[in-house]
Amino acid sequence: MRLLPALALRNALRSPARTGLTALTIVLGTALLTMSTSWLTGVFEESLSSAAEPVGHVRIADPDYARREALLPLYENIEDTAPILAKLKDVPGVQGAFPRITAPVALSAGEELGEVRGLAVGAPDAWYRERLGLADDLVEGRLPSGPEEVVLGATLAKRLDVALGTEIVVLGQTQDGSMSPLKAKVVGVASGGSGQVDLAAFFPLDRIQWMTDIPDGATEILVYAGDRDRDVALADRLRALDLGEVVVQPWSQRDPWNALLGLISLVRNMLNGTIVFVTALGVWNTMMMSVLERQAEIGVMRAMGLTRFGAVALFVIEALCIAVIGGVVGVSLGAMGSLWLETHGIELGSRVSANLPIAVNTRLYADFTPETALSAFLLGLLMAVLGSAVPAMRAAAIQPVEAIRANR
Repeated sequence: MRLLPALALRNALRSPARTGLTALTIVLGTALLTMSTSWLTGVFEESLSSAAEPVGHVRIADPDYARREALLPLYENIEDTAPILAKLKDVPGVQGAFPRITAPVALSAGEELGEVRGLAVGAPDAWYRERLGLADDLVEGRLPSGPEEVVLGATLAKRLDVALGTEIVVLGQTQDGSMSPLKAKVVGVASGGSGQVDLAAFFPLDRIQWMTDIPDGATEILVYAGDRDRDVALADRLRALDLGEVVVQPWSQRDPWNALLGLISLVRNMLNGTIVFVTALGVWNTMMMSVLERQAEIGVMRAMGLTRFGAVALFVIEALCIAVIGGVVGVSLGAMGSLWLETHGIELGSRVSANLPIAVNTRLYADFTPETALSAFLLGLLMAVLGSAVPAMRAAAIQPVEAIRANR
């Protein structure tokens, strides 16, 4: 058994063409794994950040509002947010808490009332700047600085056919269902590449509180941790407080984000599994050629005492020797490609990104990490083991007498 590594290395060097083909297969597989994993990590991390920041890492809301959120029931609100916000200030891990109201409205810029439908969002200026990143999404203009000013999403602005300085009429409802119109001057147009920004109208919080007749409250309070992955732990701490009759929801357990996380994991595993399988087939092909060419040699070694396990180990170690070199080269090449994508990215265009089912920027970047390189290298070794397993078992099944008799 001590001689097996030396024999495996000697066999790998005996046929440079076959060894080179096996190594090239591993190189391509690990390079593709490195780049694809980095690419998916970058895209999904951006998507998850785009998903988590607008909805809060943890959301506090009335239980009935949470159950019927799709209908945006304004009457199911937190009547007074001040006591809850005061308690949140002393909670470890809370990096910010913001009341927010989202209400369906009809907007018009001419004589026809209710010409365009959209969502009116009311929140503090700090939430717009620090969490939604609305200032970065501005195509033109500025954020609201007065109660009668509004920033329109690009799609709404286009449908209304308005420019900066135009006065629009917003027809909403109070929490008891009465009609509640207000006027506002367009001071900015924003585009985030998704409906979260492009189909909304952004007002100061007190303006939407007036429109909905919720003077001291909000439909939800968005709480932020230092890291979105700490949402469950933060939610557990908030549930331990006496916050009244409210529900506390980490973002990763809310629809549709919980399904999105499962989908991301499934896509990543399917892609990696496909690459590993295809690369293992290439390794299997070259290793099977090696077994067929060396049947007589294997028969003699078996006759001299090589066990079945030893025969299997001989070919697996040979494949691993090749995979170590191929993996290092492949990961290095993949890292260079990943770093280029991390720096320059790929431009999708606003039309493509707006039609995607998840919110993403118009330019997508990879995210290369040492963990990505290590996982690609280890998967490269797995390719070698899987690809050499069947040929190795074929070699172990060779009977010494039959192999020598066949003169192979």
